[in-house]
Amino acid sequence: MVKFVAKDIILNRIILFCSLLSFSFFLKAQETVFEEEKTTIYATEMSGGIGMHTNGFMANFRYAKYLSGFKKRIYEIEIANLRHPQEIRSINPFQDDVKGYVFGKLNNLYAIRPSIGIQKVFVPKQSVKGVSIAWLTNFGVSLGLAKPIYLNVQVEDQDNNTIIVRRRYDPDEHDQDEIFGRASFFNGISETRLYPGLFFKSGLHFDYANDRSMLRSIETGLTVDVFLEEVPIMAFTENRQAFINLYVSLHFGSREVE
Repeated sequence: MVKFVAKDIILNRIILFCSLLSFSFFLKAQETVFEEEKTTIYATEMSGGIGMHTNGFMANFRYAKYLSGFKKRIYEIEIANLRHPQEIRSINPFQDDVKGYVFGKLNNLYAIRPSIGIQKVFVPKQSVKGVSIAWLTNFGVSLGLAKPIYLNVQVEDQDNNTIIVRRRYDPDEHDQDEIFGRASFFNGISETRLYPGLFFKSGLHFDYANDRSMLRSIETGLTVDVFLEEVPIMAFTENRQAFINLYVSLHFGSREVE
């Protein structure tokens, strides 16, 4: 009987020891998780990005506010140039030191896109060196700025001498053999016209930064600009008021804790 009591005491002590040991590990694990969570809960994020789309280039600045550990609200302003699909670069083959131009191009189109959206992580990072995948959707306005094209063209002065002057491109007046190349970009800025419209973006965001407080990512998706009227980019062809493009961009930034 004494032996059985002794065995019970020893067994109870072993169980108690194992329980205390397990509880100790549990507290340590909880502390580790808590510390890990504390280091990965952020309040805001700021980043800049550059990229290209199917008809031009783009750059943006993005501010984000975290709604939860996996969801944030995005405030973004982006600028992009939008080219017509039929633009073909030309150059005068009979002249040296001339700048290339696009024959038939009436205006350069730039879109300023202030927007707001949501970004939600659906594949979180499994480790510090992992990659998270998020889906984002932005809505906003698209402010199209159409700047007239100026070219260096050949004309005759009052004395019938051939001279080169800067002129706003007019398809009814300027033949291709009279064009010597594009003029300075700054010509025509004061004649820029505004074409307002709407903007939509949807894409996938791949964050591969090793440091959780930093943002290093690749983003790819779709952008849509719809203006209230057709924007006259090219002569001799149909212009459009809706521009749908695929894009890819790189983003660099940082996160701030609460």
